[in-house]
Parts: sequence; C-alpha cells; structure tokens
Amino acid sequence: MDMNFFNPTALYKELLLLQETEKNQNITQKELGDLIGAAPSMVNIYINGLEEKSYLKREYISAKTVNYIITPKGVKRKNYLAITYLDELLKLYRLAEENVENFLLRIENKGYRNILFYGAGEVAGIILAIIKGRTDKPLKVLALVDDDKDKQGNELAGYKIISREEIKEYKHDGIVVTSYTFEDEIMGRLREIGYPMDRVERFFGV
Repeated sequence: MDMNFFNPTALYKELLLLQETEKNQNITQKELGDLIGAAPSMVNIYINGLEEKSYLKREYISAKTVNYIITPKGVKRKNYLAITYLDELLKLYRLAEENVENFLLRIENKGYRNILFYGAGEVAGIILAIIKGRTDKPLKVLALVDDDKDKQGNELAGYKIISREEIKEYKHDGIVVTSYTFEDEIMGRLREIGYPMDRVERFFGV
C-alpha cells in the first residue's frame, strides 16, 4: 500500500507482519522486508519480538526454510491493531470530508444547483462519494468532463464521462475543476471554447 501522509510506525509494521503471516505462513523474510520497507535482517528482529510475545512461532522446515505461524494471541493482537488503525483512518477521512463539505456549501451559497465536474479522476470520485451521502442538499452533478478519450463514454461512480465538446448539451450552472495536476490546462481549455470564467469553480484553487 503506497501511503504519502504516513511514515510506517512500529505498530503499523507489526500489523502488516501479523496480517501477512496469517495469510501466507510460507512468506519469506525478503518478502516481509519489501512489505514493511526493511532489510531481511531487520525483519528478523521484528519476528523475534513477535515470537517473544507469543504472537508468532517459527516452524523450521529446513535450515533455510521457515514457516511463520500466527498464534491465537497473535490473531487477537492483529485484530486489535487493525481496528485501531481503522479508527485513525476514519478520523482523517472525516477531516477530509469536512473540507469537501465546506467547499460544496460554499458553491451552493453562490447559487449553484446543477453542475459539471471537469476531471474524472480520484478526486472527482471522492467528492462524488461524499455528495451521494448527503441528504436534502440542492447540488446535483450532471456529468463529468474529461479530455482522456479512453474515459469518455464510460462512467465514474455512476456519472457519465463526456468530452469538452458535449458541455453545451447539458443545462448547468457552472463547472467545478476537480483536477489538481491539470488545473491550469483545464482552465486554458475552457477559455479556448469561450466558457465564462465566472461560472468556473476550482476545488484546489481560489
């Protein structure tokens, strides 16, 4: 799992080691090292610690082959770490959700009701998921605009992905730019087609 906002803590590494050995007792130290970003020698130190706490036990198949068996105590520990980790992730999700909700309320207060998203990527998907969870709110997303021809005609979270040329076919109040990487390019493309800039909102911009 690629994570940009977290440095793997000892507890997170412990969770990964217990989880992976439960799934595959034949996993190697090198594979475990790749998983937690540590050298095999360091993995051995972690395994020793888990074994001392009776979370794991080694089963020697040969001089070079070792199985790692998670114990009932280890399963209990893994489940505790997993639920604690999930609790922290949910707190962070709620923080991000609050930021999205504040943005949505701001554009609603400007009078937007029927909008298009420009950028059918992960950001749009997250915002759409939050919108779907709202109740008694006036904002409605009609479709998503994207310049990637491979995406056009498909759907994201149940919303149709359209081309820039199709914007005029939708009766809408404005466009929300949901791309961080291509925000400037999108703004330029909207200017090229003469789209009124006072009807453009940028999720990442001001």
